[in-house]
Amino acid sequence: MSVVRWAILGTAQIASGEFIPSLWEVGGGRVHLIAARDGQRAKDFAAEYGIDRYAAGYQQAVDDPDIDAIYIPLPNTLHAEWTIAALRAGKAVLCEKPFATSLAEAQTVTSVAERTGGYAWEAFAFLYHPQTRRVLELVEQGTIGAIREVHGIYHSPNDDTGTIRNDPTLAGGALLDVGVYPLRLARLLLGSDFSVVRASQQLTSSGLDLASSAEVDFAGGARLFFEASFSTEYAPAARIVGELGELRVSGPYATDPEDKLEILVTGQEPRVERLGSNRPLFSDQLDHIHAVLAGTTAPRHQLAGDAAGTLALVDAIRRTAATSGKGTP
Repeated sequence: MSVVRWAILGTAQIASGEFIPSLWEVGGGRVHLIAARDGQRAKDFAAEYGIDRYAAGYQQAVDDPDIDAIYIPLPNTLHAEWTIAALRAGKAVLCEKPFATSLAEAQTVTSVAERTGGYAWEAFAFLYHPQTRRVLELVEQGTIGAIREVHGIYHSPNDDTGTIRNDPTLAGGALLDVGVYPLRLARLLLGSDFSVVRASQQLTSSGLDLASSAEVDFAGGARLFFEASFSTEYAPAARIVGELGELRVSGPYATDPEDKLEILVTGQEPRVERLGSNRPLFSDQLDHIHAVLAGTTAPRHQLAGDAAGTLALVDAIRRTAATSGKGTP
C-alpha cells in the first residue's frame, strides 16, 4: 500500500498530541477516520485535525473497508476488546500500552494475533528509538560484560484526579500507566524467565495503586530493581549494570535532545552519547509499521511474539505484593 489509511478509536490527548504529529512527521500514512462514542465529539475532532471522516461508535471504524490500520488510545480496559476486533477484521493495529490488563487477557489477544496472522503492535515507541538500539548494541558487544542488575524507574506527576489514569475500574494506576515501561525494558534486556523476589504496592481505599516496587530475578542471573509511581516530579531513568561497567540512561522511554546515554566502563574514560531528537514520540515506530505494511522490512516486537510476558510480570508483582501483606495502604 502506498499510503496507510489509519482510523483512531477515541479522542484521547495522546492521539492529538503525539500520534497525529508523528504521522505528519514520517509521512506514508494519514488519519482517514476518527471514531468516538459521541458522534459530535468525533465530528469536532475531525474538523480540528483535518480528518476526512468521522463515526459515532468504534465498530464502524473496524468494519470500514477503506481503513488499513487502527490506533487504539482508549482506556486500558478496552484495549484487548478492540485489538481483537480489529485483528479479526483484518486491520493492522497499534494499541496503546498496556494492550491488556492481565496475563490471561494478554494471552487471549496474542492467540488471536497468531491465529489471524495480522500485524499488531503495542505502543512502546522507545523500542524503536535509536537510543534503545544503541543500548542493545553496547550490551550485545559485551561493552559492560554480562548484565548483573537493571534499575528501572518511572515516576510521573499525576495531579488530575478526574482522568482515567486514576480510575481503578478502568485499570488506571501507576503500575499499568508508567510501570510497564521499565518492565518492558527489563524484558528486552533479560528475557521472560523470571521470579519475583519481593514486591509492594501503595493502594488507595478504592484499589488504585499510587506506587509499585519490586525486585525480580531473571534466569541469566541478573536482578531487576523496579519502581513506578505517581509522584510530584517526572523522573524516568534506567541503569544497566554489568560485570565491566554500566550504562545510565536519563530518558529511556521518551527521548529529547537533552537526554544522555552514559557509558561507564572500568578503566576507561566515561563517554556520553546523545541520541535523542525532537521527533514526535511515535515517529520511529510508525516508520517501522509503514515499512512492514509496505513489505520492505520484517516486523519486530509484535503482539504475536512474547508481548504477554510484560503482563506476566505485572500479575506476578501484584500477586507477590498482595501475599506479602504489602499491597494495602
